Amino acid sequence: MSDCTCKEHNKSSSSEHVADYSVVGFGAKAGSPPQLDGVLALKLSVCVGASYNQATNQICFTIPVYGDYCLTSPVSIPVSGQLKVCAETCGSFIPTGLKATVYLNGTVLFTATLFGAC
Repeated sequence: MSDCTCKEHNKSSSSEHVADYSVVGFGAKAGSPPQLDGVLALKLSVCVGASYNQATNQICFTIPVYGDYCLTSPVSIPVSGQLKVCAETCGSFIPTGLKATVYLNGTVLFTATLFGAC
């Protein structure tokens, strides 16, 4: 196991917020696809648009594979505000949780663990 790079692939899980991948990119260039026969779970990193319901103060979004989520906003969002949610699974090959950071106009609003442990 001298060529194991587990710690290299898990660097971002220790940071406080999920990176805005639309700004920083995903870092690694696509190489040849690994052999994944029989693998049922992998690390997921994604940024998606979100909507805000002023009546309920909820920010709602959909994470591919994991489904729909709504979080209560700590502040009121202006009508012209642009919301984005970037999420990533915690753990390596088998996810232990899902962490999301909500961005308002490109600035971190808050980070939450959607399920599990991160």
